Amino acid sequence: MKKEIVTRRFLLREFQPGDVDQFVAYQTDPGFSIFHHEDELGSVHARSVFQLFLDWQASTPRYNYQFAISLLNDDANLIGSCGIRMDGCAAGEAVFGVELARPYWGRYRYSQEVAEALISWAFDELKLSALIADTAFENTAVARLAESAGLVRTHADEKQWWHLERSAWLARVG
Repeated sequence: MKKEIVTRRFLLREFQPGDVDQFVAYQTDPGFSIFHHEDELGSVHARSVFQLFLDWQASTPRYNYQFAISLLNDDANLIGSCGIRMDGCAAGEAVFGVELARPYWGRYRYSQEVAEALISWAFDELKLSALIADTAFENTAVARLAESAGLVRTHADEKQWWHLERSAWLARVG
């Protein structure tokens, strides 16, 4: 199964051990973490999440994919991550997510291009039937990203929840 995704401007690839410092740097940026819970803050937490991503790569069967995002012409510069996580979901469903380091927020539809590529990959390669996402109420930019990618808001509790059926995605992209 293909473990990298190439878009017009980005490479979504498996994390490598050498990515850890850049990952921790953007994860611990105070501006980046404004929507995170207290237990999701700090370099110790970021390093443990990073190690989890590496561990997922060796899992068999594999239920979770987390990709490093870099600019296509600068593979060494990590600008974010994105993922599909099937573990704990109903059969055929997965949680979908995209995050960019703060310097890349609001830039030239970066997150939209990444989201569309990841969604297509999830439906084409993993043969999923639906994707689920959650957003913090205050994070209106991510809510706009969800809507632009075709996800529909289904309900809210401590977060907003979104859903995208494979059939709706295929009808949208043709």
